[in-house]
Amino acid sequence: MESFLFEPAVLARRKRWVNGIFVALCQLFTVGFTGIAGLNGNLWWLYMLLWAVVTGSLYFRYSRPKTVTVLVLVGLLVTVVLPFPALDMWWVAPLAVYHWARYGERRVRIVTIVLFLVASVVAGASAGFQLASVYSWSTVELLVLSLVIFFFCAALCTIAWFLGDTRRLRDNRQRSLVERNRQLVHEREQERVMAALDERARIAREMHDIVAHSLSVIITQADGARYVAQARQQAELESSARGGEQVEPVEIAALGTISETARSSLQQMRSLLGVLRTDEGAAFQPLPALHNVPQLVDQMQELGFNARLVWECEGVEEKLPQGAELTVYRIVQEALTNVRKHSPTTPLVTVTVREGKRSLDIDVVNAPQVQASEPLAGARRGLLGMRERVDMYRGSLHYGRLADGSFRVFAQIPFAP
Repeated sequence: MESFLFEPAVLARRKRWVNGIFVALCQLFTVGFTGIAGLNGNLWWLYMLLWAVVTGSLYFRYSRPKTVTVLVLVGLLVTVVLPFPALDMWWVAPLAVYHWARYGERRVRIVTIVLFLVASVVAGASAGFQLASVYSWSTVELLVLSLVIFFFCAALCTIAWFLGDTRRLRDNRQRSLVERNRQLVHEREQERVMAALDERARIAREMHDIVAHSLSVIITQADGARYVAQARQQAELESSARGGEQVEPVEIAALGTISETARSSLQQMRSLLGVLRTDEGAAFQPLPALHNVPQLVDQMQELGFNARLVWECEGVEEKLPQGAELTVYRIVQEALTNVRKHSPTTPLVTVTVREGKRSLDIDVVNAPQVQASEPLAGARRGLLGMRERVDMYRGSLHYGRLADGSFRVFAQIPFAP
C-alpha cells in the first residue's frame, strides 16, 4: 500500500525521462529539415542556432515551463522574418500547448489555446509570403496555401490542447482515487481497532463477572467472620476481670489479612479492568483537516512554547483539492514537531496559514534559540514526508535557516483548477 501512495513521485521522474526521450527523437527526425537553410547561403547558422535553442529548451519544460514557453514563442516569432519556413521547429508549438493544457490553471489554459491559434494565423500568412518569394504562384494559390497551413497548425494545437486537458482530468481522478484509497485504509484501521476494543470489553466483562464477584464474596465473608469474632472476644473480655494489654487472637488477625488482601486484589483487578476499558465507548473522529490546525498551536502553548497563529484562510476549504486539508495539517504538525526536537529554547514560533492568489500558503517560522541546545538526532524522514505530500498536489516546499538564525518551513498547495 505504501508503494502505491509514493507512486506520484516515481511517475514524476518517469515523465521527465519520457519527455527527454521524446524530444530527442523529434530532434533526430527534424534536424534534416535545417538543410533547407542551405539554399539561403550564409543564414544556415541562424537556422541551426534557433533550432538548437527552441527544441533543446523542451528538455526543461517540467522544471522551467515559463522560460521554455517564452523561448518557444520568441523562436517561432523570429522565424516569421526569415526567408524560408522553419519547418524543423514548428512541432514545438503543439507540445507547449499540451503542457499548459495539462498542468496550467483554467485561465492559463484558455490564454494558451487562444495565443497559439493566433500564432497559427501568423504561421499561415508567414509561410505564404515566404514561399511567394521563391515560387511564382498566383495570389489565389498562395491564399489557399496559407489557409491550408493555418488549418493544419490550428488543428495540431487544438488536438494537443484537448489531449492535455483530458490527461489533466485523468490526473485529477487519479489523485481522488489515491485519497479515497487513503480514506479506506483509515476506515479499515478504525474497524480493526473497534474490533479489538470490543474483544477487550468482552474480556473485561468476563473478568468482572467471575473474578471481581468472587473477590467481593470473599471480602464480605471475611469481614462478617471478623466482626463476629471481635464481638465474641469483646463479650468474653467484659465478663472476665482480667487487666493489662490484650492480644488479638490469631483467627481474627487471619481474617483481617484475608480481608485486606482481597480488597487489594479487587482494587488491582479494577485497575486492570480500567485499562481494558480505556477506549471503550471512545468516539472515532475523522481525519484531521484544516480547521484542526489551531489545536496544534494550542498544544505548543500548553507545552510552554510561545506560539502564535496567523489565520487568514476563512472559507478556503472549497478551493483546495480533495485530501489537501490533511496535507496542510500534517505539514504544520511535522514543522512544530521539528521545533520541539531541534529548537526547544526558541522564544517564538509563528504559524501562518494564508490564502494566496492561486494557492494556500503555510509558513512556520521559529526564532533563533535563546541558548544553544543539543538537538535530537533525526533521519529527516519528516521533511521527506512533507515533500512527498506536497508533490502529490504539484505544490512547492522550501525549508532552511534564515539570515537571522530563524528556521522556516514554507509550503504552497495550489487550489483545485
